[in-house]
Amino acid sequence: MELSINICGQALKQRDENFRKWKSESFPSQIPRDDDPKKLMDKELYKYAAEDKFDELFGERRRVSSAELSSIIYTQVSPSGNSLLHVSARHGSKDVTELLLQHFPLLLTRKNFHKDTALHLAAGAGQLRTITVLINKANGHGEASDFSSFLEMKNDRGNTALHDAVINGHHEVARFLVSESSKLLYTENNERKSPLYLAVENSIDKRCDEKMLTILMDAIPDDVDLLDKLEGKSPVHAAVQGGKRSKMIFSPFLHIFSLVTCQCFFHYLIDYSFVLN
Repeated sequence: MELSINICGQALKQRDENFRKWKSESFPSQIPRDDDPKKLMDKELYKYAAEDKFDELFGERRRVSSAELSSIIYTQVSPSGNSLLHVSARHGSKDVTELLLQHFPLLLTRKNFHKDTALHLAAGAGQLRTITVLINKANGHGEASDFSSFLEMKNDRGNTALHDAVINGHHEVARFLVSESSKLLYTENNERKSPLYLAVENSIDKRCDEKMLTILMDAIPDDVDLLDKLEGKSPVHAAVQGGKRSKMIFSPFLHIFSLVTCQCFFHYLIDYSFVLN
């Protein structure tokens, strides 16, 4: 037992040393052009990124030059257009994600064929560790406005990373994202649905995900006029259309309703024949 622990400790120590070595490496500051032809990603490279095998991934440098490896990393994509950063972030490969961002920071805002960034895929998969790496990199990379723009980037469905976290029920990811920007709560997608709307919708349907709704509602700043912020479909509509009839289940929405005028509130009740038992 003691021998096994010792071997494991040595392996971790060696991994840490290799990680620091690759982090200190330098690669050409190559700026890829948008019209650079993309190539289908090598299956082995995909596997290395997905399984957090950074030593094998960057060990390709022993086979090709630094410039060639940079070209490979920037131009090779999966059939969905995912870069190696998309792959590592989605699979929770923290070390590969950190090294890719260290040496190839332009991958941070790279989009796949569905206009997903690596943050979208990580949020949809509930990978909090790689999301933290992506956010920390974005937060220290440029102006504050650039960071906000990064968080608010949308895919071809108009979803932000928070939309994808809410849709897939990843509570801790949602909590982390709204702690970085409460504005994400009100950002609407192509269907004019905000993450807050989706959380209300999901708490009504068969998923009954009231925890997500609580997380998002707790993130609403006290001085925010919710109605003024919600330009698309309102969470009020979602709550009413869902036909909640239980006072106990309806209670989480009272905070939302308290932010709208009595006239609007009764207008919704009448329009949708909403009845409280």
